[in-house]
Amino acid sequence: MTQLLDDLTPSQAAAVEHFEGPMLVLAGPGSGKTRVVTRRIARLIERRVHPAEILAITFTNKAAREMAERVEHLIPGRRVAVSTFHKFCARILRQYGGVVGLKPNFSILDVKDQDAALKEAVKEEGFDPTHYSPSRIGWRIGQLKNECITPALFAQQAGERVGTHLDSVVAKAYGRYQQILLDANAVDFDDLLLHVVTILKENPNLRQSLDERYRFILVDEYQDTNQAQYQIVSALSQNEPNLCATGDPDQSIYGWRGAQIENILRFERDFPRVKIVRLEDNFRSTPEILAAADDLIRHNTQRKAKSLRTSNPSGLPVEIRQYADGFQEADSLAAEIRERVASGERQYSDFAIFYRVNSLSRSIETALGRARVPFAITGGVAFYERTEVKDLIAYLRVIENPDDRPAFRRIVNTPVRGIGKNSQEKLDRWASARNLNLWDAVHQIDASIGLPKKAEYSLKLFANLLDELARRSHGPIAELLEVIVERTGYLQNLSGLEPEEFANRKANVEELVASARQFDQDHVERGSLSEFLETCSLVQDADTIDESAGQVQLMTLHSAKGLEFPCVYLVGVEHGLLPHERSLRDGDPLQIEEERRLLFVGMTRAREELYLTWTRLRSTHGRLLSTIASQFLTELNVARHDYSTDDDTSFGDWSPQEMRRGTSGDSILAQMADWGEQARKESSNPPDETTSTEDDHADLAEPGVDSQLFTSSEEDAQPKANFIDRVLESAVTSEDSSGHETAATQPVITRNSRSFSKKKAPRVPEAERIDQLKSRLMTGADLMARDQSLNRFQLGMQVRHPEYGRGLVVGLSLANNRPTVRVEFESSREEKDFIISHAPLQPLR
Repeated sequence: MTQLLDDLTPSQAAAVEHFEGPMLVLAGPGSGKTRVVTRRIARLIERRVHPAEILAITFTNKAAREMAERVEHLIPGRRVAVSTFHKFCARILRQYGGVVGLKPNFSILDVKDQDAALKEAVKEEGFDPTHYSPSRIGWRIGQLKNECITPALFAQQAGERVGTHLDSVVAKAYGRYQQILLDANAVDFDDLLLHVVTILKENPNLRQSLDERYRFILVDEYQDTNQAQYQIVSALSQNEPNLCATGDPDQSIYGWRGAQIENILRFERDFPRVKIVRLEDNFRSTPEILAAADDLIRHNTQRKAKSLRTSNPSGLPVEIRQYADGFQEADSLAAEIRERVASGERQYSDFAIFYRVNSLSRSIETALGRARVPFAITGGVAFYERTEVKDLIAYLRVIENPDDRPAFRRIVNTPVRGIGKNSQEKLDRWASARNLNLWDAVHQIDASIGLPKKAEYSLKLFANLLDELARRSHGPIAELLEVIVERTGYLQNLSGLEPEEFANRKANVEELVASARQFDQDHVERGSLSEFLETCSLVQDADTIDESAGQVQLMTLHSAKGLEFPCVYLVGVEHGLLPHERSLRDGDPLQIEEERRLLFVGMTRAREELYLTWTRLRSTHGRLLSTIASQFLTELNVARHDYSTDDDTSFGDWSPQEMRRGTSGDSILAQMADWGEQARKESSNPPDETTSTEDDHADLAEPGVDSQLFTSSEEDAQPKANFIDRVLESAVTSEDSSGHETAATQPVITRNSRSFSKKKAPRVPEAERIDQLKSRLMTGADLMARDQSLNRFQLGMQVRHPEYGRGLVVGLSLANNRPTVRVEFESSREEKDFIISHAPLQPLR
């Protein structure tokens, strides 16, 4: 008997041993599905299935790498195709893309290049591109592509029904956009799937050939497949229906980007003779975490019943924590993490903080930075989206694909070489009139273009540079990049930047060269420039997460999929955040179920400890509002603790009704329409949830505060007082001539506990405290009306002072009716106050 089965559970062994015919493996979280998939591949090869006949597909590069490494360990030297959907489709298009008009060296456009092409398409179709968001149009076109709807089909559908105004624009721009991409020999991310669907549909002989080539197909995370992916898998599983689909309906969380949970729910209908295996043994989490997750997900109807069980030892109870506000929530977590690491109980890399929307990370970033807790944010500005990296990648794209017009436009005057916008437009028109790509155009320019002599000369030098780079393109990619940097004088062109900015950009250039050098080493025999560019284009957030880097990981719940951590904090579990307000507003119970699945995924990332938090007050869209706990928390039978008062009060008998009612004082809080700087901050910088094409969960988080820069005292790291207490204590009072108490100074808006009285305030009934607050509180709206100069600064903003250097804004106030900003400086660790009208502070955006 094969040793591949020795350490498997009976259900895992059954999945590995199954040979021919379709199989559905329902794999709960932490149930060892990757082990099952890799052992199954090894077992197939043991049964003399040729490795080239096996195709394993997953959704992330990280998962594909892990799977390939495990297969190599089990059966060294047997190369099996393990890939993401998009990488597999790119490979098919390199071979057969001519069927849809693509050359093998096609480019994969990034989002900014797509937006530029969309603007061009909208303009050419007679619409004003300034009136239509390219990201919105691109999102709609992406939806159509994932549903396998071509431009012709959508135009027909739009003509047969009354649709939205957006759809009327898309119906005309979609086809033109596709033609612009084709002219550039380029595709966008969704084209990789749609083009392969088209090829398989319109070429039955090729479909059959590919079906017979890949006799055994294994698809991981099948619940996340969209219509295009479903059609590809179905087309390749007709003649040889040996499809093994692994997934879990309870973890389907990508409906917003086209994933169809129905694909896994109807698997038995699509493949009637299917074998179903349930993996219900969890190897990751404690019984307490699994029990809570099971309590939650049982409320869903769109699922396939299964239980969650584990033989892991019992651990700490799952906790629901209530805090006064987002500031206290963030400060408490930061202090707790720092204390536990300092005691030797934990390492920073043990901790992860998850949130539903990126805007929730802002207060957490600041708190961690002040507590000197190192952290990393998944979903910030990705490495391959940075300007200098995109510039150098564009050079490579043009060398590989001379038809790549977007990349050519990016580099023709980068670094600046005297070829201005007017000259570029003339070159564009001249090339289009002669049906030339821009590469050929710069090699054929003459006086008929009407360019200034300097621009014409610069273009000829640029053409010579391209020729030189093209001659070097067949060697190591790292060396080619080094030649580009040297011959263009790229770094010298950046030397005028501030020293710190120059150092950062130079480091990014060096990192790109280093990644190319690693690629060269890993692909000595089969590496190519097109493959390197493809790798850069298809990189994902999960690929950048280093779980051993000694940092606390911050990420959205969607980014957390496929990861695990010893200790997880899940913040902002509140009505309107999780479930999100859009699902509540639409009133669709299926959307609520997806939100519940999202929470389920987050909870099951935890191995040993799980904490879910909510706050009585939350700054949302620039307004500090009262909140109520998420309805999902009422579905959990776990410990509850209230940290929103001065005393840590356990209330395990806290009723769901009390949770739903939330806090008192809604009326006064509703009047606090704008609380100081936060209102101006979020109104001038709209929260990511209102602009994201990821339905509020996209990766648009602001860059985090440098966790190594700022420190604080032990006192700062402690949980702050109740929000209302803090405001009341900060309103220093005195008596006027009539003996009535009045505010001597206005309340300080600050994150620094040292700005508040350390004297214990007498406890009073909350209703009385709210009355006091009404009479004594200056709201943010009042504050901002008093002096608009406060708009310049925001709490948590990084600034630079000409003498003291870099610092962090930790307080804003009206001291003696003069707007004042408090800054903690990196070099001295001291705090200084500045009158804003005279402050020589430069905000670092």
